[in-house]
Amino acid sequence: MKTKSRSVFTVILTLLLVAGAVAYYFFIYKNDGNNVEEGNYYYAIDDFFVTNVKDSTKLFKTSVILVVDRGGLDEYLDKNEFIIRDTILFILRGLTENDIKSLTIQDELREMIPVALNEALGTNHIVSVYFGDFVMQ
Repeated sequence: MKTKSRSVFTVILTLLLVAGAVAYYFFIYKNDGNNVEEGNYYYAIDDFFVTNVKDSTKLFKTSVILVVDRGGLDEYLDKNEFIIRDTILFILRGLTENDIKSLTIQDELREMIPVALNEALGTNHIVSVYFGDFVMQ
């Protein structure tokens, strides 16, 4: 009886160790903590952007993730988040209800925002943006 219990325990422990090693590889080692995918790095801006919609009583809310072409910019982006937020809000405040309802607005903003941010920050490393939320109320 003890031998059977011990071998079941050994098998379960071995499976747990293998599962832990696989999880470590995919979530820690492979990513290396840099949020890297296909040569791009991602910088999530913590707070939502909420602004008035131009010529409307509605509000617009979105969250933005910056796509940059090199690592090691987190500290620089953190330090300049006020410039990033101001630049993005300036663009978003100019949107009308029809703009926001447009099927192409996210693609248009993906082109506009990086150009404006690179100019404001004096860099050329911001290549695109992703939106986590995109809501008008």
